[in-house]
Amino acid sequence: MDEGIKRKLVGAGVLVTIALIVLPNLVSRTRNAEHLAKSVATETNVPSMEMPLPKSLSIVVSSPTPQNMGAGKRVAMKDMSVNAQMLPLKGFEIPVTTSAGKAVVWQIQVASFANVKNALKLRDQLRTAGYKAYEKLSLDGKHTRIFVGPSSQKSSLLEKIKNIEKRFKLKTEIVPFKG
Repeated sequence: MDEGIKRKLVGAGVLVTIALIVLPNLVSRTRNAEHLAKSVATETNVPSMEMPLPKSLSIVVSSPTPQNMGAGKRVAMKDMSVNAQMLPLKGFEIPVTTSAGKAVVWQIQVASFANVKNALKLRDQLRTAGYKAYEKLSLDGKHTRIFVGPSSQKSSLLEKIKNIEKRFKLKTEIVPFKG
């Protein structure tokens, strides 16, 4: 084969390869998918998926509660059977209620961080240790606070505080939960 023809074939192959690589990146992908959106049937009779929150999540504290409000009264209860499994109940704490009759829900404020990464690291460590930990941005928007809870059983949170302070070497406090 002639040397000039070989060069032309190799050059044409290189141009085709470059075109196959470059051209798809130049063409807008959204424009290519527009015809697909028109061909998909849209559902017009979609049922509403709104559900009310469970009562345990919709408890709102009507007024700020004082920090020195004690735990509720403890009531002796008998063991109960659930699904053929006996659950021992040593005592049950009746939740503290506000003047409006709503239960006061408590949470543990574990720490506050200016660096979000540090806050999320502690949250993940608490979750690994078995605590219901979550983060919340402070009102000033500059700090991320880590909480454990919430619970209406203040005495159980007091026990968790001892364990958290000992294990993570942090100073914590119990604060009212505001949903």
